Amino acid sequence: MKDTAAVNSGFSTSMKTLHWAAAVLVLLMLYGGFTISRETATLHFGFGLIVLALMVVWLATKGRAPRPAFPAMPRWQEIAAKAVHHSLYASVTLQPIFGLMMVTTSKRDPVAFNVIPLKIAQNDTINSIGRELHEINAWILTALVAVHILAALYHHFILKDNVLKRMLPFAKS
Repeated sequence: MKDTAAVNSGFSTSMKTLHWAAAVLVLLMLYGGFTISRETATLHFGFGLIVLALMVVWLATKGRAPRPAFPAMPRWQEIAAKAVHHSLYASVTLQPIFGLMMVTTSKRDPVAFNVIPLKIAQNDTINSIGRELHEINAWILTALVAVHILAALYHHFILKDNVLKRMLPFAKS
């Protein structure tokens, strides 16, 4: 039996802040990645570094802040929710790492925010592997984000539970 107080409690302010910062950045990065140009690449590279730093903070903080219990739901939904969340953590963390594999070994001289040089040494093999993994993972990440958003909306509008409210910045759950 789940503790009702734990089920009804929301996430901490720090976890909400990290969640929404990551959400905005990931959505911008996905859009930017699928529409990237030479002019926007420097921003894409820079924000990728920020996403990686944010995920390090997120993963370090996540272990210290207890997650509110899931509301009553079928076991398969709880397993699916955990699988999607863990897959999101992995995918969002790996995406900038794959991007770094690609840009640090590029033939070009990539720069983040027009100031941070990223090239370490040209290596066509690592570059090719990084490019392929970055692209595949972008599609996986897109699917996971879509499932995550749809599940939150399903809980809010169909099940009318507090799953979405407990992560909203100013909502009382």
